[in-house]
Amino acid sequence: MSTISLIGISPTTGYAFYSGDYINIKNICRALNIGEGKLAKITQNLVEEYQELVDRAIDAELEQYYYTPLVPYNQKQPDGNTVAIYPGNIVRLARYWTAGLLLTSEFQGLDPNANESAVGYIEDSRRQLFEIVRYNKRLYGQRQKHNLKTAPPGMFPGKNPEPNF
Repeated sequence: MSTISLIGISPTTGYAFYSGDYINIKNICRALNIGEGKLAKITQNLVEEYQELVDRAIDAELEQYYYTPLVPYNQKQPDGNTVAIYPGNIVRLARYWTAGLLLTSEFQGLDPNANESAVGYIEDSRRQLFEIVRYNKRLYGQRQKHNLKTAPPGMFPGKNPEPNF
């Protein structure tokens, strides 16, 4: 009897992680040439801990503007199949934020260039998230909310926060 593995499923929400499978994170870390020994230490359980941390941080930032957790929406592919996906900018920022957090937290003795790149991943991801919060970019397929109850959320954007990075 075979068991179905829930690879890439958040235990908190029951949906897939925003960043997808842990292999995506491992490939980003591989691009920095951290070495095969350190790369072998990046396991599915380790990556999923950081994926959960990043997903909850994204939800905390977006909960004032969108209903969280974000849900995948159905998109029809050119071959005729329908696939449930998250908006592309959420996927990208979650992947790079997770990889940067993993590298800066788990591997202290990284080459200075790799460490600088990992910190850059985190900063770039936080800037992208801030663009979503500022309504410079919208999340396709997600329900917006607004604190003004007499108007629909698409008519008035939420209040603009100050940057916190």
